[in-house]
Amino acid sequence: MAALAAEVDSALAEPAFARASWGVVIQSLDNGQVLYRRNGERLFLPASNLKLLIASAALVRLGADFRYHTPVLARGARRADTLIGDVVVVGRGDPTLAADASTGADPLGPLRSWADSLRARGIRAVRGRVLGDASLFTDPPLGPGWAWDDLDAAYSAPVGALQLDDDVAWIEATAGSAPGQPVSAALLPRHAPLRLFNTATTAPADSNVHQLTWSRAPFSDSVTLSGRLSAGRPMARLPVSVPDPARYFVSALGEVLGDAGVAVRGDTLTADSTTDTLFTWQSPPLSAMLPLFLKPSQNQIGETLLRTLGAQVKGVGSMDSGRAVVREVLSGFGVPPDAYVLADGSGLSRYNYVAPEAVALVLEAMYRRPDFAPLFDALPVAGVDGTLAGRLKGTRAAGNAHAKTGSLSNVRSLSGYVRSADGEVLLFVLLANGFTVPQRVVEAAQDQIVERLANFSRAGGRGR
Repeated sequence: MAALAAEVDSALAEPAFARASWGVVIQSLDNGQVLYRRNGERLFLPASNLKLLIASAALVRLGADFRYHTPVLARGARRADTLIGDVVVVGRGDPTLAADASTGADPLGPLRSWADSLRARGIRAVRGRVLGDASLFTDPPLGPGWAWDDLDAAYSAPVGALQLDDDVAWIEATAGSAPGQPVSAALLPRHAPLRLFNTATTAPADSNVHQLTWSRAPFSDSVTLSGRLSAGRPMARLPVSVPDPARYFVSALGEVLGDAGVAVRGDTLTADSTTDTLFTWQSPPLSAMLPLFLKPSQNQIGETLLRTLGAQVKGVGSMDSGRAVVREVLSGFGVPPDAYVLADGSGLSRYNYVAPEAVALVLEAMYRRPDFAPLFDALPVAGVDGTLAGRLKGTRAAGNAHAKTGSLSNVRSLSGYVRSADGEVLLFVLLANGFTVPQRVVEAAQDQIVERLANFSRAGGRGR
């Protein structure tokens, strides 16, 4: 054990980390022995390592088979193929209605089958409107402590009980045919509730320029595109968060219905008490949702799960209720209440704090539960996928270590599981705060430690 501890100490003793703080716990899950510990009781900003706590609480209290159910209602009377009323979607928070438009996928694809369902019910026209009920989640759509200058970014998109495509729309930018011509720009979906202002211009074809910048003014729907794009370059798709998830959702559904030949007139009609459930959309189970959450570190799913815990367990879809559920789960794992401060569900907030020992207790408790497999399978795999796809390749840790990354400015986290050379299962928690060196230097130290654990052996009573 002394050799292992000395090597971990050496990795953390680099002059580059002189002003940084490290919190580390390494423990055997075969016999419970703690192999290394540094600042295990101190509080650190966890960044997306917080998602380990949220995913674990969701598995414990919701169950791996939990699904979101979203009712789609017809409010009003039917006359032949026309609904004399509104289509109302009752949001339950489903975060899985998403398509990765950066790959060329149709961002409205998740809703196309909804139009088919209305047509199957014989509806060809809607005199009223498409409406959304997003009242289940009672808090503002942004997390506490989120940086205001990140709010236009996809990873800082707001959250609601009705949401589509992670609450992100896209700018499609296409260069002109000659230098100096405007870059053409359009929103995708075309009815996204944003206002686009474009000053981008075309650069010469041989300049190979892709210098587009875009932003959305905080708390507004105004999006600006500027910069230069070389003639002949492929169309660029640029993500931008939307300020109102429910409005985005209903505008997208209205667009889908129109594309499918279901005319939405949009009249404001006198309220009619007649309500019919057209269909209820069912999400994939939580076990299938967790890889979408943990492997790419998707913030909006974490925020949704926190509010869902509150709604499902406490009857109130608030962050406070969700935090209460997480606290109950962590208490059951033996985590002291002063070993963490929980602000949001994603780790994006700088109001979050967690002690390495708390993360270790969660990892150990989940490992010993019968529902461990969905969590383990959802974690990024070193050198294979998710946020670890490019790390630890060509080492014994590749394809072996399953771990959650975490990233904020001056914060890097890596916590998870790895098998040693002897097949012993080890958990590790590596939290780094307060550094000023490039992030790759911190990640290299974390990778060095995980690789060392993958090569660890108790042969002869020592590490090798």
